[in-house]
Amino acid sequence: MKKLIFMFALMVCMFSIPMTGFAAPTDEEKQQYEDAISDKWKEMLKGSIELDKMNAENKVSLLTWLDTEKKPDETKKTVEKIRKLEAEQAKDQESMNPYLEAKKTCDEKLNADGANAALENIIRIQKDRLSDQKELAKLWKKVMESLQEK
Repeated sequence: MKKLIFMFALMVCMFSIPMTGFAAPTDEEKQQYEDAISDKWKEMLKGSIELDKMNAENKVSLLTWLDTEKKPDETKKTVEKIRKLEAEQAKDQESMNPYLEAKKTCDEKLNADGANAALENIIRIQKDRLSDQKELAKLWKKVMESLQEK
């Protein structure tokens, strides 16, 4: 008898739970989510573009230096300093992967607050990397000026 009452109570509980949590998000909910994260998303994309540009400029400088036949000792020392700095920066860089995964999860659940928090962390990391790239760009500029003088 106790088993029967337990089973009956369990069935009542199971069927009284609202099933809205299992429903697919509506277009309106998706639009609200996209509107809520759009500012941070745009800021993150702008940071990504700026970071890509700076990285490309630094690689162009490296390629120019590698193509130069006569490399003054002064530039060799600066390039060695750049390589050490790059290695140090790479070691100290924080990974974006946890925040990208968190953003992906928030996208699936339409959690705007969580997605914005993840985007803020991604933007913070981008700014750190951008400042690192700017530091390298100053050194590459010094190398390029030295090569043009010779």
